Amino acid sequence: MRYQETHILPVNIDFDLLDAGGVMHHPNYLILCERARCKALADVGYSHSEMLKQGMSFALVETHSKYLKPALLEQNLYVLTKCVDFSRATLTLEQELVSLPPNHKSSSGYLNKIPDNFIDEIYFWVQMRLVSVKLNPIKAQAIPQDLIEKLNLKKQD
Repeated sequence: MRYQETHILPVNIDFDLLDAGGVMHHPNYLILCERARCKALADVGYSHSEMLKQGMSFALVETHSKYLKPALLEQNLYVLTKCVDFSRATLTLEQELVSLPPNHKSSSGYLNKIPDNFIDEIYFWVQMRLVSVKLNPIKAQAIPQDLIEKLNLKKQD
């Protein structure tokens, strides 16, 4: 989730994610995106458990999504996560569940730029806005300074 970089998380479509029709049940696309977001934070040294120790978290306040193609049992797909905008207290993310071309090697972690022909097919797209919250009681707050630095949250000219 480093600003304007793409985080890649490989995922496997397991049986527990399917609906009765044999395709991934629609809420599970968002669950995989949540897993990818948590992994992207952990990969910059800011795990969800670290956030909770600091008495903060992120709350989802808005989503826009498109289900483009059904994900099927035992597919190996990838969740791409990118922070596309931010404010003092919010992050706007774009995430995609995609397949890669057959000859592409599995990868995970951050990429500064997605190479041409990196994505074979897009299965799901979502843009979401998260607000930084203080816990107990839950109240919006500014994103902590150390997280701002780890996510490289500065506007580029």
